[in-house]
Amino acid sequence: MSMVKYYQELTLLPDAEINENHIWSRFYQQLHLALATQMEHDEKGKIGVSFPQYEDGRKPRLGCKIRLFAEQEEDLAKLDIKRWLIRYSDYIHITGIRLLPPKVKGYAVYRRYHQESSPAQKARRYAKRHGVSYEEALKLFPLESAVKKIPFVQMHSETNQQKYRLCIERIVQDKEKMMGFGSYGLDNLSTVPEF
Repeated sequence: MSMVKYYQELTLLPDAEINENHIWSRFYQQLHLALATQMEHDEKGKIGVSFPQYEDGRKPRLGCKIRLFAEQEEDLAKLDIKRWLIRYSDYIHITGIRLLPPKVKGYAVYRRYHQESSPAQKARRYAKRHGVSYEEALKLFPLESAVKKIPFVQMHSETNQQKYRLCIERIVQDKEKMMGFGSYGLDNLSTVPEF
């Protein structure tokens, strides 16, 4: 696959009555459905995402902007994200499709991050599987293991209606790589430009 050349920027508009996280949740659910419809025959998708205001660490947040990237302008036009987000038009500003700026700051991989189970969860599971007490199992899993603070979007599964966190990790890269994207617009290897 060749590299991305076009993008579209979406900005969540501040609203006194609705929490930013709630808008993110509804918006990303729709984006996920839209991206899934663009994928053909178990192949990876052609549209990736970035979060220009991404912050991890002490106060993790995605910010209020997201960019959709594609190699071809027609891929973004075919996605027609405005149609998918029509009922959220009061809360999201969507730009037209634009050509990438001539200079970019660098590249990043945005990928789904699976939070490791806490020591308490591991101990409970071990105790149940091996017929030992929770206290005994807890000795095998030290509590001091630090939990990485990663921004997330609260999602819900269309198949089983369970809620889950879509944790999104950003990894800075020094060069561009394009392998396609999943139905969240994320990938473990493919980069998107940062600017």
